[in-house]
Amino acid sequence: MDIKADEAEHSIEMHLPYVRKVFAGQDIKIVPIVVGAIYKSAEASFGSILAPYLERKDTFSYTYYYPKAPPSDVAAIKLSRSVDPTPANPIHESIRQLDHEGMDRLILTPCSAAAAHTAFAEYLAKTRNTICGRHPIGVLLGALASLEVSRGVQPMLKWVRYEQSSACLTIVDSSVSYASAWVRF
Repeated sequence: MDIKADEAEHSIEMHLPYVRKVFAGQDIKIVPIVVGAIYKSAEASFGSILAPYLERKDTFSYTYYYPKAPPSDVAAIKLSRSVDPTPANPIHESIRQLDHEGMDRLILTPCSAAAAHTAFAEYLAKTRNTICGRHPIGVLLGALASLEVSRGVQPMLKWVRYEQSSACLTIVDSSVSYASAWVRF
């Protein structure tokens, strides 16, 4: 990774304090894996490679879902959003609905991880929602799909929190959405 890409990559710096808090007092090792813009098939392939590590009891995997702020003009919002903002449905509510639509695609029950991966990729293509972490999420789904097939595991995903940094009311407002979930098998 060149210096410009490294400076733009902020996810680990943002999340290490939370990881440290969860594992306070424990001696842990962190192996960061940076996933760039890759195709769904590559997400599944890398997921298969990482699946044996994810399955281990001494491994903790951290992937983030970080929907970005809306585009900077109304025309772009109308092109990319499945729920357009209106006076009765302000921009921040439209963003929330769009984010939850994507989150719903990641629910693993009653469908498989492979089906969730396909549904999430279709959602991204349809809405053009700019989610930081979409490719690492795809790799995680690829790993879970691999474990479903090779080990017969039934993973479960549960969303535990969703927040927006601010409530966008006008097109010049800025906001970042955050969502947290856990996966268990």
